[in-house]
Amino acid sequence: MLGRGMIQNASAKAFMSVKSIVSALVVKNFVKIIEGGVDERRRAWYEDVGYSAPTTGLVGISKDLKRLGIEVEVIVKTALMLHRFSYNGFDPNLVDYRDPDEVKDDITEIVNWVLTIKELFLDVWDERLEQEVSELRRLLGQYRA
Repeated sequence: MLGRGMIQNASAKAFMSVKSIVSALVVKNFVKIIEGGVDERRRAWYEDVGYSAPTTGLVGISKDLKRLGIEVEVIVKTALMLHRFSYNGFDPNLVDYRDPDEVKDDITEIVNWVLTIKELFLDVWDERLEQEVSELRRLLGQYRA
């Protein structure tokens, strides 16, 4: 999508990839998050919807993951900016981007981050995931060429 100039669609996909990875991190670290000092209200939220990493909870989840040593706050905030852009385009009242290159840089930043997540999932990483990462690297290489 990015290579074909479909930056709003690519922004939406970049956001969804971060959201999915954060959801997987919540599920994987659920007990640690709950035992890590969240109050009863927050615990109930995680049990009800938090595991799915809803958009409105991503910043808080990233802070809870940070307490566990999992640094995703910056990438979550970048993904949220892309999410707003995917819906609103270059509307100066609703987004933080001025031109397509800024958006493309953030999408590329997210793709590069996705290429580094293996260490967060070593216990479930398999050949299929390795193949997906290889394909992503290939596509990113084509985009840059």
